[in-house]
Amino acid sequence: MHFKILIVDDEKNIREGLAESLEMDGYPVETAADGDAAFKRFQKGDIDLVITDLKMPGLSGEELLKRVVSETPGIPVIVLTGHGTVANAVAAMRNGAIDFLTKPVDLDHLSSIVKRELQRRERDLKHRQIEEELEHRQHFKTMVGTSAPMRQVFDTVSRAAPSKASILITGESGVGKELVADAIHELSPRKGKPLIKVHCAALAASILESELFGHEKGSFTGATSRTRGRFELAHEGTLFLDEIGEIDQNVQIKLLRVLQEKKFERVGGEETIEVDVRIVAATNKDLKTEIDKGAFREDLYYRLNVVNIQVPPLRERKDDLPLLITAFLKEFAAENGKTLEGIDDKARSALYAYDWPGNVRELRNCMESAVVMTRGPVITAEDLPPTVRTQNDSGWIRIPLGTTLEESEKIIIRDTLSAHHGNKSKTAEVLAMGRKTLHRKLAEWGGEEEAMHEAGSESTQENW
Repeated sequence: MHFKILIVDDEKNIREGLAESLEMDGYPVETAADGDAAFKRFQKGDIDLVITDLKMPGLSGEELLKRVVSETPGIPVIVLTGHGTVANAVAAMRNGAIDFLTKPVDLDHLSSIVKRELQRRERDLKHRQIEEELEHRQHFKTMVGTSAPMRQVFDTVSRAAPSKASILITGESGVGKELVADAIHELSPRKGKPLIKVHCAALAASILESELFGHEKGSFTGATSRTRGRFELAHEGTLFLDEIGEIDQNVQIKLLRVLQEKKFERVGGEETIEVDVRIVAATNKDLKTEIDKGAFREDLYYRLNVVNIQVPPLRERKDDLPLLITAFLKEFAAENGKTLEGIDDKARSALYAYDWPGNVRELRNCMESAVVMTRGPVITAEDLPPTVRTQNDSGWIRIPLGTTLEESEKIIIRDTLSAHHGNKSKTAEVLAMGRKTLHRKLAEWGGEEEAMHEAGSESTQENW
């Protein structure tokens, strides 16, 4: 890190002398002749340590210290003082200064203090950055992926989650739409409130209406008491409507009203209930096609689809396979009390060659089955389900039509590296490319090199 120092002293010779000394130590330095100018510069940012005289015309060093520490807690401030104001310097340390030096300043001592404090600041900043990254990442803890399509999903979720906008999550069955909904809620200001989920396809129209809006006692046969619906239960929180494309037209009308007016009545009731609910919906259907067929209301579609998040199928993010495989192996090995070393080359080739029509859900089931069925410490092709096992075409690399040149290159390098047991020299030789070029490409793809060795490594990712 390149830390910048601000030196404040009304005596030109002192501030310029200190600046020259610290610049010789390799630090970028800026100077100010008074407290007012210093604070204006400080407010612009990128100042990491302040050295200030105490006694200056205008804004004093004591007041500058208080403002700097108040605005940026933890920033190191060193005060300079004459012999007659040591008591003031001690008082300044009570106000947040980390040290004080008497004039004339011992430059070697100052250099030592600056080095110590900037090292401490670097540690603090790195620790804070790690904590922020972990805090942010934990909301995606069940979502594994470093591929470009998944980075786009993470980015959209991060930007949309803090808003109040309705979100429509689209994608094939098994891609993990519910996990995206979980992440949206966790990253939103409603995090501490309920996340209520409704799987619309599993309920008949009459039951779904009661589930969503509740019902009054006696409103239908079996309604023996008043029951609150999911909207009421999700008040001030998030309501996740999975498979929204399956709901009945009559329920669509009532749902549209809630989205527009934020109010509804229970089934069989007359009391109007107001709610504050954030809607996240998901579907594996093409709702525009459903609109053309007259099966889905266009006005409801636009109310739901303020922000759209398209979750890619697994066949379009095969770069994530090594990480996902590692995560699932770790999960199911622990669950079944087995110690596994990984998977062999034939099994890996079969997993990479398969198109995964059931997406991540199918991969998860496949790896659970393989862990249960294996007799040894290494997963073999024979341990995989028959539909996956038959994809092992030794000596071939499969690249689906429509794959970009960049993604094709990744597949070729990844599969060749795997076929040669992670031997980079042999891989570079077979592909007629420089070894340095191979290392550079693996590094650029971020985690790809480590992913090649998922058989024996421990993943820091959580499970999908």
